[in-house]
Amino acid sequence: MHPSNALTVLRTDTLDRSSARDLQRRHRTGELVRVRHGVYVEARAWDVLDERARHLVRMRAVLPLVRPGSMWALDSAAAVLGVPRIDPWPTQAHVSAPDLEADRSRVGLTMHAERPRASGLAFHGVEVTELAQTVVGLARRGSLCAAVVALDHALRAGVPEDDLRARSTEAGPWGAARVERAMQLTDARHESVGESWFAARAGQLGLRGLVPQHVFVAPDGTVDRVDFWLPDEGVIVEFDGRQKYDDPEMLQGRTASDVVWAEKIREDRLRVRPEVETVVRPRWWHLVDAERLRALFRAHGVRCR
Repeated sequence: MHPSNALTVLRTDTLDRSSARDLQRRHRTGELVRVRHGVYVEARAWDVLDERARHLVRMRAVLPLVRPGSMWALDSAAAVLGVPRIDPWPTQAHVSAPDLEADRSRVGLTMHAERPRASGLAFHGVEVTELAQTVVGLARRGSLCAAVVALDHALRAGVPEDDLRARSTEAGPWGAARVERAMQLTDARHESVGESWFAARAGQLGLRGLVPQHVFVAPDGTVDRVDFWLPDEGVIVEFDGRQKYDDPEMLQGRTASDVVWAEKIREDRLRVRPEVETVVRPRWWHLVDAERLRALFRAHGVRCR
């Protein structure tokens, strides 16, 4: 069971005023957190949830407002489908409602006048829009970096690029240019959120000819695959995420120091190649601010826009 489903959602009852007053009293003392007007959860349980799980709880809170035939959409569909996110999760839940002529908003819920396509999944009895429609909808509304991260996730999940373009066409001209720009930077070979985010930042900085997952073969047959290769600059880019050093699945029985030592030997092997000028190792910290990433590349002699 997902942690968001384990929480008991407490609602005020207009027919039981004493119960409603008790919930309000417990909220004032800090025992409860108000998720939306008249809806509460235990503060101790809420405090241990991550932001995605909190959004899922907010979706449960607005269930009485969801119209029949609606589907969870955009950020809310992304929360169910596990679409990665680099921006904060919104406090507003989102559904697509095919019987609306225009978007409507209530406290905690936005209803979009769109024709939803079902994914086959449901969350608390409400269906969820398909992955292609979800990520294209997010890409139309969000930043370029967020769009690339979401679209890359869909590509890695096996959604054909043609399906993404078709959903963009169906959605109309608003935001279509943003989706198209993001599609130019997407690549199913980006293996992580960090790599997708870096590819988007690289596009913003004008780093041309970026090749993901490039393979170098040493004279002895040793194969080294790097995150990105800039052949015109002779620059290898390795995105340094912390999980490489503390995720048990990635460590595969090795210690963090083992990984650091192996990385050093590997980088030494790459640096002596005649076509390699330098190795740049951006971290998540660099991706948050494009100016930090620009400064990092300029420090290595790489031209940036």
